[in-house]
Amino acid sequence: MLADSSADATERLVDRLLASAAFGEHWAGYWLDLVRFGETGGYVRDYPIPEAWRYRDYCVRAFNGDVPYDRFVAEHLAGDLLPPRHNPTLQINDAVLGTGHLRLMEISSTATDVALEEAQMLESQIDTLGKAFQGLTISCARCHDHKFDAISQRDYYALFGTLASGRQTQAVIDDEAVRQTGVAELTDLKRRLTTALTAAWRD
Repeated sequence: MLADSSADATERLVDRLLASAAFGEHWAGYWLDLVRFGETGGYVRDYPIPEAWRYRDYCVRAFNGDVPYDRFVAEHLAGDLLPPRHNPTLQINDAVLGTGHLRLMEISSTATDVALEEAQMLESQIDTLGKAFQGLTISCARCHDHKFDAISQRDYYALFGTLASGRQTQAVIDDEAVRQTGVAELTDLKRRLTTALTAAWRD
């Protein structure tokens, strides 16, 4: 750029950098730090979190695709309930992947008190939500009304109850066309196999 004296040199440089795949990789890195991204569960055995990479790649695509921040936040909180945001290249619903950050917390591999372990997981989710989306450390409202901000203990446990009412599950992210690939052929094959087996059983 220093050797380029044209009037639009800076504008073209900015456009080139914004169009680079490295733009999303760079800025998504900061976001992944906020939501405590890791591909393992930490603790003693540090076992892998299945499919964690999908959330990481989702964040990179969101930054590179200039997804509006309000939509980005909504996908993190309820991406499985929102209208799909189709990714035509991968043929998937990207919105669902936003909720993946809720799975990124330290989990004991040797828990002796399951109820306590579940409570600690929810507390970690709330702590991350507060810091990443509100810039607030709201975890102290677990024990008492927040000292400096208008966050009551009642509010804390309302959020706790909301998160506790959900459950971890696997979601289908493939577009409908992908999900239907081969279904007609398999249905026909099943019919023919059933017919052949029935005939063999009768014989």
